[in-house]
Amino acid sequence: MHPFMTYGGVVASEHYLASTIAAEILREGGNAVDASVVASLSLSTLLPHLSGLGGDFFALVKKGKEIRFIDGSGPSPSELSRDELFRRGFNEMPERGPLSITVPGYLDALYLMWRLYGKIEWSDLVSRVVKLSKGGFPVSKSLSEAVKLNRDLLSSDEGSSSTYLTIGVPGSHHMFKGLTKALEIISEDPREFYEGEIAQKIVNYVRKKGGLLSMDDLSNYRAGEGSPISAHIWGGVAYEMPPPTQGITTLHMMMLTEELDSPRSWGRLRRLIKISERAYSIRDRYLTDPKFMKVDVKKLLHPSILEGGATESINDGDTTFFSVIDQDGMIVAGIQSIFYAFGSGITEPTYQITLNCRASSFSLKEDHINRLEPRKRTLHTLSSLIFELDDDWYVIGTSGGHYRPQIHWWLSTNIFKFGMDLRESIDFPRAYFDPSKRILVVEEGLEIGKSDIKIDVRSYPSRLGVAALTCLRKDGLKIGCADVRGDGGCSGI
Repeated sequence: MHPFMTYGGVVASEHYLASTIAAEILREGGNAVDASVVASLSLSTLLPHLSGLGGDFFALVKKGKEIRFIDGSGPSPSELSRDELFRRGFNEMPERGPLSITVPGYLDALYLMWRLYGKIEWSDLVSRVVKLSKGGFPVSKSLSEAVKLNRDLLSSDEGSSSTYLTIGVPGSHHMFKGLTKALEIISEDPREFYEGEIAQKIVNYVRKKGGLLSMDDLSNYRAGEGSPISAHIWGGVAYEMPPPTQGITTLHMMMLTEELDSPRSWGRLRRLIKISERAYSIRDRYLTDPKFMKVDVKKLLHPSILEGGATESINDGDTTFFSVIDQDGMIVAGIQSIFYAFGSGITEPTYQITLNCRASSFSLKEDHINRLEPRKRTLHTLSSLIFELDDDWYVIGTSGGHYRPQIHWWLSTNIFKFGMDLRESIDFPRAYFDPSKRILVVEEGLEIGKSDIKIDVRSYPSRLGVAALTCLRKDGLKIGCADVRGDGGCSGI
């Protein structure tokens, strides 16, 4: 698959229809944020196992020389506490179910980004996705397989059963009537999701299931805006998302990397193992909701912090990333998720909104920096990387849950250390390392060597993260690449 190249605007995402519809917005004079609203809501419709209105959203937005961070992380419910979980018989955070749900920050963050930067009317943008949802769409391989793999989870909740179990084979026609109604309502007023009938339906259903989400939790929520974190690395500047995201872990891994062996070599894999151990130990020791952190980000970005330590157990997750560069050079790197596939497994049936399971990332250990507390945001796996080198701007994003910093590192070293172009970089086999379980997972085509490092090596055919890459060159050329590991595609003008 060749890269998409244009001097107009480009959209890269994990679904070709989302990219196509978003590119229409660029064609009609919309900017990168207008196109991003459409791309984001389309992905939430087309790939509901990966993201949705019940999840989270983050973005880096570059306009002119300024880059801003949009923070759509939601806090834990005010009634969700360690004592309450202990009272209910839990010794650790539940991975799924009604007690794994945090306030969905997705929609308010998307709306905040639009209010700050959008040109086309919000209702006009959302109406494009209403049309997609109402008319139905061909089921992707990704969605069809996710339904099969998670049938037991979906069957255990009547809302999830009625919403997803009728989804057929790849290419079959499907529509979400309830989600269409929700989109129609939020096209007029997004706050209806947090304060109106949609909010009431969500709260009633979650509480009926034994959850603790309240109307106050939703109505009090507001997404945030701030600055990215950055570091001078490899002759350029890397920009990432600040806490509560794990963006700083990407920067730490890049800071720990100078020379590397050849791209397929065991030496490169060995380096991945060593720097992952160090970077993730820092993450697990210090990162959480910034209001609860004991060490500020400036200190965490100082090279002296990069020393070893123990690492918490980590799990994979599901996410979807997109990038838009418009004709004027405005850039959006957007990432959204409900965490694991189909999130909590709890779906409000009237509006077909599946709730996230983001609270599963909290710890119940009293002395843990990321311990569960009411109205607290957990350490977040979502992040995106923008890298500027000699006035060229590169945007790197991927699914991959806790392993995302490693995939960001892998893709960026492909480009900036080994000189690969975007297509070569995204197609090249990948690896990631679980420091807690001492497991190295590799795609076919990499050299597995013997060494003194005690690890378990597992090969994987080819789907370690689904990435998208874009580039804005100083001559005005825009390049987009979507990953062959997913159902993605690029479009533009």
